[in-house]
This record gives sequence, C-alpha cells and structure tokens, in this order.
Amino acid sequence: MFKTLLKASALIATLSMTGCVSYTVTGPVGAPQHPAPVSSPRIAQIADVAVTAPDVNDATRTAISRSLTAQLNQYVQTGGYFKQVTEYPTRLGENDVLLKFNMTSLKGHRAPHPGYFPGALLTLTVWIWVNGPIYVDSFDVAGNLVIVDRDGKELAAAKEEVKLERNVGLYGREYWAPTMGAQQMNQLVAQLLDTATARLAKQ
Repeated sequence: MFKTLLKASALIATLSMTGCVSYTVTGPVGAPQHPAPVSSPRIAQIADVAVTAPDVNDATRTAISRSLTAQLNQYVQTGGYFKQVTEYPTRLGENDVLLKFNMTSLKGHRAPHPGYFPGALLTLTVWIWVNGPIYVDSFDVAGNLVIVDRDGKELAAAKEEVKLERNVGLYGREYWAPTMGAQQMNQLVAQLLDTATARLAKQ
C-alpha cells in the first residue's frame, strides 16, 4: 500500500511541475462564427489596432497590433459587415468609415485545479484517469471599437469584455492543444462588431 501511495505521489508531483502560467492572449482571431447581423452599405477601413492592455512590452504590443490589424481586415471582409473593406493608403470617401479597435485586456492564465492534488492522491490517480479537472484556464479579454467618418467624427462605438473560467481534464482537447484564448478573442471581436455596426445602422 505504501509503495502504491509513493508511486501515486511521484506521478502527481511530476504532473504538477508545470504550476501556474500567465500569458498574453494574442489570437488568432479566426473566421467569423456567424454572418454579420447588420451589413452596412458603406466602405470601411481598419486602423492600426491599438493595444493598451497592461503588462505588455512595446515589442509585443507592436507585434500584436500588426497581426490583429491584418486578421481583422480579413474578418470584417469575410463577415460581410460592410460593402467593402479597403486598406491604407486608399483614401476614405465621403461616406466611408474607419474602424478603430483598442485591446484593453489580453489576460490568459492556467493554474492547477484546487481539487487536483488531493483528489488524485486520495483516489490513487483515479481522479486523473476519469477526467477529473487538472487545470483551470481563465481568460479576461476586453476592448473597444469606435467607428468614425473620414473627418474623425464618432458615429458609433462599443465596449465589450469576455471573462471565462473552465476546468481542463486529461481527455479535454485543451489539455493537449491549449487554445490560449483564441476563442475568447474571436468572441470579443464578434461582440464589438455586432454592437457597433448595429448602432451605426441607426445613424
């Protein structure tokens, strides 16, 4: 019995060595999960995405901004939110709009589930093999979107936040291939665009 318990403790210790990990959610945004609820007859352009999330160094901010700007061009075009999406240096026409995204929070965190160690120890690792939670993944992504005309006048705006905590077991897809907040980033972008374009339609 003691040897079995010792082996179980060694296995649990090995699996627990990863500990807590905090990271910056960077996407990818991916494809739209649904067509645009409201499609505008205007032509749109995406401004360079601002990243004002705290605890992100300048080099990472620049890399995230460039990556998201390119992805959002494709996302808005594919989603059908506007008649057409152009890119700088194309000049905006009289009725064209500029979309200004700002990512204010990009937090991701993975920590051991509080019940994992005692559960696995007391059940001699059965906890693990029956898919008991090993990790807790948490996300806090937030941002805002302002739609302006070519003169910089605000026409519509949206501010959204996506918070999520989920348990991850051995057989969960996220255990072996963590999404690192990509789904939450996609959800945030969808909410921002859905809200802001619906408000723009009322102008």
